[in-house]
Amino acid sequence: MKRFVFATLTASVLFLFSCDEIPPNIDFSVPYKTQDTTYIVSSAPVPQHKAVLIEDITGVRCVNCPEAAAEAAKIVANKTEDSVVVMALYTSQMNTLTLPWPGYPKLTNDISTEIVDVLGVPGDLPKGYVDRKIFAPLTERFVQYKSWGLYVDQRLKQSTPVNIEMSSAVAGRKINVNLKFQYTENVSGNHKYALYITEDDVVSKQTGGKPTPETYIHKHILRYAFGNSVGNPLNASLVVGRTFEKILSYELPAEYNMDNCRLICVISDVSSNEVINVREIHVK
Repeated sequence: MKRFVFATLTASVLFLFSCDEIPPNIDFSVPYKTQDTTYIVSSAPVPQHKAVLIEDITGVRCVNCPEAAAEAAKIVANKTEDSVVVMALYTSQMNTLTLPWPGYPKLTNDISTEIVDVLGVPGDLPKGYVDRKIFAPLTERFVQYKSWGLYVDQRLKQSTPVNIEMSSAVAGRKINVNLKFQYTENVSGNHKYALYITEDDVVSKQTGGKPTPETYIHKHILRYAFGNSVGNPLNASLVVGRTFEKILSYELPAEYNMDNCRLICVISDVSSNEVINVREIHVK
């Protein structure tokens, strides 16, 4: 009996210590770890300029999708380096356009499919979201790729109430990410953050790809989301000086080329999904 009591007490103590060491908002269903803290600084931080997110909804059997990718690249090239961020969503909703080619890398994944399920499934491709906003008089978020530049210009004229700082470090194939969000204005609504990994320069067959469809180079491929695909809640009052710090880590699968990977952090409105600010860095 004494041995049983001792073992029970020991297990209870170990459980309590383990709970103290692990933040309560860890999602154990995903293969990453996170540490969180939040506080308020006394002086208002200097506001960042707003950056804009283009999400290119695309597929490997879509003849005009390479034109959309080229349009996104042109928009990025015509802006300052950190003003426009691109993610390519290879979804599973439209198999005739997105079904992977046999013998080539699979670019579709559940994360891209979930994002499109939430934000709106277009009837054809290529289309995309600009800052996940519904632009009046439209009633859907997805827009033709030839209109992306117009909507990007509109969004770049907006300000943002939150700064995003991001850095990463690599140990083997483990990526450690430091995030810091600071509010420069009071916000009455609720915000959420999402952290994504994308990969560039993956060679795969592409209908309409040039110069040869079999060796088309795909860029900005969404590979992974830390937690919820469209964002994880920021659980605190969003007042001037509010600061969130987060440390996240993830073991990158062997099939992805780390040298070609980027981290994209998005802060968006909970009710509308509209992007409030976004930043991107290379994994390093």
